[in-house]
Amino acid sequence: MGLAVMPLLTLIIDVRLASPLMNLIALLTLLIISFYYRKKLEVREILGLIIASSLAIPFGVYFLKNLNQTVMLMLLGMVVLGYAIYSLLELPLPIIRSQKWGYGFAFFSGLLSGAYNTGGPPIVIYGSCCRWTPEQFKSNLNFFFFCNVIIVLINHFLQDNFTPEVLQLFLRNIPIIFMGLVLGFFLSNRVNLLLFRKLVLILLVMAGLQLLIKVFLSY
Repeated sequence: MGLAVMPLLTLIIDVRLASPLMNLIALLTLLIISFYYRKKLEVREILGLIIASSLAIPFGVYFLKNLNQTVMLMLLGMVVLGYAIYSLLELPLPIIRSQKWGYGFAFFSGLLSGAYNTGGPPIVIYGSCCRWTPEQFKSNLNFFFFCNVIIVLINHFLQDNFTPEVLQLFLRNIPIIFMGLVLGFFLSNRVNLLLFRKLVLILLVMAGLQLLIKVFLSY
């Protein structure tokens, strides 16, 4: 979710506002989604990943607050564009049998989560390499991201990133968030998932390019 929303938010508001705002939105939505898919959850499978990710999150939040905004936007654009192109090409992924590899993926995911709330790509790639089933993806990933969001929230709070402007933006958009969740649950079993996924990836390519163009024009 953050991968799709963050690039759009940064086109209209400062990245230092967009990241904590996205964190609050993700907390609300993932709480509901994780409860919805709780029956297939395998906590032991992802506990180590959650710990590894949590160690990296404070660094990501620190980078958000202290790095140049232009650099942050460029890195975000590169992550979004790279992941979208890689997924569209449908390149074959190796099979991972040892969970130790997952700690590296999770650490990188934590860095991206802390900085941009876009920690999805590393863990999605890891899950694909482990050949997780669709049910495992829905339950394990959502719970992983929910735990990430809580840790990110704590770090944003400690960095005083939840300004009155961020909280006002969040409260103003709660009705829209609930409308989106209801529509998403309704459409989840009624749309062609492969077509929907490709459309989302194409939109991510466009969003990533827009961010990089924005950075280029700012020089």
